[in-house]
Amino acid sequence: MNSVDAMEREIRYQVENLSQLNLPKQTNLGDCMIVGSGDSYVAALIAQFASNHKVICCNPMDIVLNPEIAKKNHRIYIVSVSGNTKANILAAKVAKEQKVQTTAITANPESKLAKSCDEIIQFQYKTTGIPTSGTISFTSSMLICLSLVSGVNYLGNLEMIYRETRKEVENLIDEEEEKEEEEDYNMLEDLSSYIFLGDGILFPVAIYGALKINEVIGSRSFAYPLEEFYHAPIFSIKRHDKIMILGNKERECDILTNSRKPLYDKLKELDFSSCYYTNCIRSSNSGNKLSLTDMLLKSILFVQLYVVKQAIGRGVKDCYFLQNKDILKLSSFFIYDMS
Repeated sequence: MNSVDAMEREIRYQVENLSQLNLPKQTNLGDCMIVGSGDSYVAALIAQFASNHKVICCNPMDIVLNPEIAKKNHRIYIVSVSGNTKANILAAKVAKEQKVQTTAITANPESKLAKSCDEIIQFQYKTTGIPTSGTISFTSSMLICLSLVSGVNYLGNLEMIYRETRKEVENLIDEEEEKEEEEDYNMLEDLSSYIFLGDGILFPVAIYGALKINEVIGSRSFAYPLEEFYHAPIFSIKRHDKIMILGNKERECDILTNSRKPLYDKLKELDFSSCYYTNCIRSSNSGNKLSLTDMLLKSILFVQLYVVKQAIGRGVKDCYFLQNKDILKLSSFFIYDMS
């Protein structure tokens, strides 16, 4: 099994595995911080939004470079699937020097991070055993962070959400392929970028989408809040960029654009044919508004399945970060071997 196939299989594993997580109780929102980098930073940022910013998140190097940040909180949760990210370990040590209680959220209770913290929240997830871009590991850590700040709604809708979202992604990919055939798009494929846009709590999911494109396909990819996108990034977009809008079309019309037509329709008018919109707020079958948990799961599944299908459509069998050994070695050096 190649790493893209492994990623697709682990996306499917989420349907059964996530409901089996042993989720923690809600913490005191007024005196804690959640720390992480990469996918784990996204999980922490989702928690910040879900707590209405009562809980804050930051990068571990923010604490290392400015220990005063740690003093302002009674407990710091540090998220790391492997538990071996050097910056997280340093942040845990700095926090303990500041007499702050630390908790590791990790899948590896024997890791350096776990041993550097006062407490551990361990999570387990089903894996193929093949190195690939993080999907179920990310969603597991995200649900733990969400449980800490706002609780997690019923997870019994995962099968339905997965089926709906997979169908939406397949329809979108079919639409893309038809357009690319009409426009002889392949000549410009390597020049295009992926742009993920999301407002509020969907902005972290947009970041996650950009990270997955980087890791799996190796293309340029960016994430912006919708309102920020209008200020400057919008001037850099090209005709063949793939622009993915995650959100609620009604809210975009009424609040963000103050217009009868949202960004999606406006870009279509300007012949940006590769702009796509997915409504993450409602079920595509019933039209009913989803709970916060289900909305997050739908948007994350959309990003994961879209990236996998993009990779398969391009003939990518192994994630780009695994193919490029020199850059992988460089990345690992700075993430794990800074000393």
